[in-house]
Amino acid sequence: MTPPLKSPEDFSTSSVFRRGIKKSWRWLLGVLGLALAWHALRGVAWAGVGDLLAGIGPLAILIILSINLLMLPLMTARWWLLLRTLGSPVSLLSVCVYRSAANAISYLTPGPHFGGEPLSVYLLHQRQGIPLATATTSVAVDRLLELLASFFVLTLCLISLVFAESSPFAGSQGLSIVIAVPMVLTFVLAALFTGGRPLSRSVFLFKRFGRRDLSPLSCNTGPLLDVIIQGEAMAESLYRLHRTQLLLANLLSLAHWFGVFAEFWLMSFFLGFPLSFWHLTAVVAVARLAFFTPLPAGIGALESALPWATASLGLGSALGLSLCLIIRSRDLLFSLAGFGLTMKYLTCQRKASIINKQSG
Repeated sequence: MTPPLKSPEDFSTSSVFRRGIKKSWRWLLGVLGLALAWHALRGVAWAGVGDLLAGIGPLAILIILSINLLMLPLMTARWWLLLRTLGSPVSLLSVCVYRSAANAISYLTPGPHFGGEPLSVYLLHQRQGIPLATATTSVAVDRLLELLASFFVLTLCLISLVFAESSPFAGSQGLSIVIAVPMVLTFVLAALFTGGRPLSRSVFLFKRFGRRDLSPLSCNTGPLLDVIIQGEAMAESLYRLHRTQLLLANLLSLAHWFGVFAEFWLMSFFLGFPLSFWHLTAVVAVARLAFFTPLPAGIGALESALPWATASLGLGSALGLSLCLIIRSRDLLFSLAGFGLTMKYLTCQRKASIINKQSG
């Protein structure tokens, strides 16, 4: 089939210039992250870090990997439940494999929490035969619920740390920073589940600054806004018609966060520093917030934040850097596996279709 001809706008100087700017920003963020990582790692007492890492034996590595393998279906069960609620059930194993492939893409894109959503929609549509609208809605609502759960847990962590002694967030200044977050989160949740459409309206207002001729919410507002609108509509429908499933989906999000805390405690325990509740809360909050930065893979942010957090807690910067190295090694291993799955699905799709036709 002959691909459609491109319009003259696709070859215009302004279009090429805009694409060049986007690529330049990606490269700039990557360079900035590497510079931050270099600044954080220079002058590090590597002997102390080596002593801590030397205490981790094969059994400890196996336990850490096992926990991450158990957390994969836990973090994917919410998406699996949403697909069943939408009337398009997919096996949990398949959804776990798709999530691994998408996470590998998200990990290396600016803002490591997002980026693999198009691949998730593609895999559901092409490999499972799920309608495009249903696949897009399931991915959008899943990411939205994950984001809200992250904001909720991190807000509780920051508020608890404000009142904790010897915390880097203690004091009235830290309280003034986080006191508005629960109010904003409550407003967003109330508006989301009652049809207020807060996210799509915010994106629409943002786009109005760049395009004065943009009409009110319509099909011409762009694919990003269309996905957000679908996700908000489904979130409202879940609240009104499937409250039990929505509650279970949020409980799965909280269960995944429990696994995150358990993993960090075990890593610090194997390094010889079993963290107290307050120390564990501070370390997890700082590490997860580092991944919300727009830097690819959070590079530089994690290397700067974790040693600072552990040093501020009186545990030494070597512990933070050791945790960072374990996290990077784990993420590299799972990202390589995810990239392998991605290449398999993208390059073997035509071969699989030929085999299916022949077998049919």
